[in-house]
Amino acid sequence: MNELKTMVSAQFSRSALLKSAGAAGASLMLAQMGFMRATASAGETEGVQEILDILATNEAFGVTLVGTVLDYAMHGAYSPAIPHKVLKVLTGVRAQEQFHLDFLTRAGGHLRTDTFYLADPKLLRDPHTLFTDLVALEDAAIAAVMASMLTFTRERRFDLLKANFQFATEEAEHRLLANHALGTRPANDLAFQPALFDTVDEFYAMLKKKGIIGGGLGGKKITYPGAGQIDPDNVIYRTPGGPAVACTPR
Repeated sequence: MNELKTMVSAQFSRSALLKSAGAAGASLMLAQMGFMRATASAGETEGVQEILDILATNEAFGVTLVGTVLDYAMHGAYSPAIPHKVLKVLTGVRAQEQFHLDFLTRAGGHLRTDTFYLADPKLLRDPHTLFTDLVALEDAAIAAVMASMLTFTRERRFDLLKANFQFATEEAEHRLLANHALGTRPANDLAFQPALFDTVDEFYAMLKKKGIIGGGLGGKKITYPGAGQIDPDNVIYRTPGGPAVACTPR
């Protein structure tokens, strides 16, 4: 009798567990569907022009920030000093950001502002602060491009899908190089970039919250294109070539 009770109890527990797992699975599926609908709805609130303007403005910020960093570094402002080979990398990064901006403006993008602010003074004195911030900024910039994909697909702008993917891969290289300069080992510490935003406008809101746009937190004012000349000598493949793939439903 005790054995029978044990068997029945075990079967009941297993049945309850399966029902619970099934309910949890259904709940998870419904939650995922809800997230997908919410994401799609969010993506429908912004258009191609808005995205191009935001991405172009961010690239202008990149050109301006790196130009300012290079100028301060050449005048001995950083302690410890940024190594010469890292400055050469940053010189290339600045040129790449300019070529990204050139593409976005040819595609119709307009700068929302050419004036930016650096709220933290240590960005222009302390290499650790600088490269920590650069990694975070690149994470956000790549996530913004990821967020643009929904709108570009909906509007059938496959040319922009391809080209933005091309320059986002370069932003990932910038992240890797900044992470290496920061001292992170291994510097290639992500298998997938985090999807931080549902829309590109959320990325723009982050730039305003950090005081980069609007100067709400005060700090040093910098204006595009920043100090010094842009040196493109070591950068090749300066425009996004290759065919754009057009995806059509059957």
